[in-house]
Amino acid sequence: MNKKAQFSLASGQFYQNPKNEYLKFSQDFKAENTSHLIANYQHTKQGQIFRIEAYLKDYKDLVKYDKNRPIFTSNFNNNGSGFDLFWRQNGKIKNTDYWISYSYLNTQRDYKNYPTAARPSFASKHNLSVVAKHWVADWKSQIGFSYNVASGRNYTNPNEAGFLNNQTKSYNSLSLNWAYLIDQQKILYFSVNNVLGTQNVFGYNYKNTPEKNGDFNKQAIIPSADRFFFVGFFWTISTNKKTNQLNHL
Repeated sequence: MNKKAQFSLASGQFYQNPKNEYLKFSQDFKAENTSHLIANYQHTKQGQIFRIEAYLKDYKDLVKYDKNRPIFTSNFNNNGSGFDLFWRQNGKIKNTDYWISYSYLNTQRDYKNYPTAARPSFASKHNLSVVAKHWVADWKSQIGFSYNVASGRNYTNPNEAGFLNNQTKSYNSLSLNWAYLIDQQKILYFSVNNVLGTQNVFGYNYKNTPEKNGDFNKQAIIPSADRFFFVGFFWTISTNKKTNQLNHL
């Protein structure tokens, strides 16, 4: 569009075979497929990058079945759409790089044993990520953080009427990291994910049979650990003795 901005458009058709777990019931399946249309706009200015991308995906021939019978059929359509928003800036704050990204996903699928088109349990509608890295010369260190938040995921509560009728609480995670430059090509790296220990819930599993009071008991689907620690050593071996992986950490 000009020296600082560009626009791109792409489309594609993608296919994949049904899962093996379905093939044991029937071999008469078409390949599941989807049509993608993606539009992208990017603007750069004085160390800043602004990028927005919108896409439309149309799914066809997804495997659908009746949960009460092992009969699988095809030719069920559904649609999904959304966009990603990304902004990055550096150079405005000395020795600091940071960026913000946001995505909105509005997707509905009519597949598997869904009685109607609905947003699947694995898809969150709103997702926000904030990342920052700051170089401290006196410490020969890069200190960074990332914060991720996502809206809740759908799940079906059998104690209430409806399908995918409830939503989990929002996902929150604050992570910290520290990269120490031993020398120009050797880095000692520490990080901890979800430093606040927020107990995120991805859904619930319910018992198949109700209790005496008629309610189905549930168990939350949570990570195996609230926090995750990582210690790594990065050694860049190259003829250029000034290169390292600091920008990628």
